[in-house]
Amino acid sequence: MFLTSPTSEELRETDLPDLIEMLVKHTNDYHHQLQTEGITHKSLATKDLLRNIQNAIESKKNIHNKTSYL
Repeated sequence: MFLTSPTSEELRETDLPDLIEMLVKHTNDYHHQLQTEGITHKSLATKDLLRNIQNAIESKKNIHNKTSYL
């Protein structure tokens, strides 16, 4: 797992099962942050990370769909 937030490039290079695991972990973290701290710089950074993970998953999905039609 990453010590700092991964870049978009690192996320694109990450395998789908790892991306899904990251999405689950950081979603739980985000919900916990909102419940305990409210909206903070940390929760907004986690929200951005979740968006980046979701985009990487979508990219992999789109690539898979394009190759499935060949």
